[in-house]
Amino acid sequence: MIVSHRHRFIFIKSAKTASTSVELMLSKICGLDDVLTPLAPFDERFDADYYEYQPRNCEGFQNHMSAIAIKNKVGEEVWNQYLKITIVRNPWDMVVSRYHWEKARLWPSIGKNVANILREPFAIVRYKRLLHRIKLIFVLSSFSNFIRYFDKTWTNSRFYFDEEGKPICDVYLRFENLNKGINDLEKMLGIQLGDLPRLKSKPRKGKKHYSQYFNQQQKERVEKLFKHEIEVFGYTFEQVNQ
Repeated sequence: MIVSHRHRFIFIKSAKTASTSVELMLSKICGLDDVLTPLAPFDERFDADYYEYQPRNCEGFQNHMSAIAIKNKVGEEVWNQYLKITIVRNPWDMVVSRYHWEKARLWPSIGKNVANILREPFAIVRYKRLLHRIKLIFVLSSFSNFIRYFDKTWTNSRFYFDEEGKPICDVYLRFENLNKGINDLEKMLGIQLGDLPRLKSKPRKGKKHYSQYFNQQQKERVEKLFKHEIEVFGYTFEQVNQ
């Protein structure tokens, strides 16, 4: 996420919405006093475009930080005066993207967990993270299992709404029409943002339309999990036969 004092905006980073790509693009216009939370380094397994990135001033901030947590951290004055920006995406499409992403990084993450345990054998949190990843082996064994055991923390509501479920941001870019949204954002900020890099785009190969993944029961489960997002942002399940 980003807090730009130079340009008076806050970028709230939602999950599986091209948010890392937008974050990197926005970081290039930020000043030395702005808050940039860390990004994972370039990985050719996941990223189509090479990048370098330097986080700064990020103590007390987190990458995927909820809107309420950011508001509490920056204070009422900054929060009320800055433009709050985030990205929304059709939940059924986002779930498919999340499935491919979690599958792609499962075994590399397990390897990293084991290496961390060997380095810090008495750190209990390392074992908890490894156990979580081991459980995901079963969850990710099929799309059906992924939907059945979908982690509710993978929804994006905490980035979009306040405690009462009301939209909390000023600008909701839509993943489905991101180029137009970025053009509109350039006009709001009065700045040229440049090209959008392609990051974390490789795991979902083939780009089969999301509707091809779901049976009726799975479709309805996603509708239930993301009920508020679907209602507020007007998303529907688009059936495309391929």
